[in-house]
Order: sequence, then structure tokens, then C-alpha cells
Amino acid sequence: MEKAKKRVRICLICVVMLAIVVGILYYYHDLGESGVQAEGTLISSAYTAWGNLWQ
Repeated sequence: MEKAKKRVRICLICVVMLAIVVGILYYYHDLGESGVQAEGTLISSAYTAWGNLWQ
């Protein structure tokens, strides 16, 4: 019974650590993207698109 609890605990720790690493990699990959990064809602992104169209 103790071995099973220990295995479950180790698996949960591994899953949490993997989620943290994937989250950090995703965050830094998202920062490196040079595309349009609109903060806020879709409306502000659409407004930017219209502004670029009329320039």
C-alpha cells in the first residue's frame, strides 16, 4: 500500500513539473513571436487593422 502511494505521489510531482516546464516554454515562445500582439479584446485588434488600412 505504501509503495502505491509513493508511486502516485511521484507521478503527480512529475506531471506538475512537466506542466510548469511546458508553460514556461510556451510563455517564452509566445514572447518571441513577431506577429501582431493585440492586448485586450478582438475589437482593439480590428481597430488596428482598420487603422493600417487607411494609412
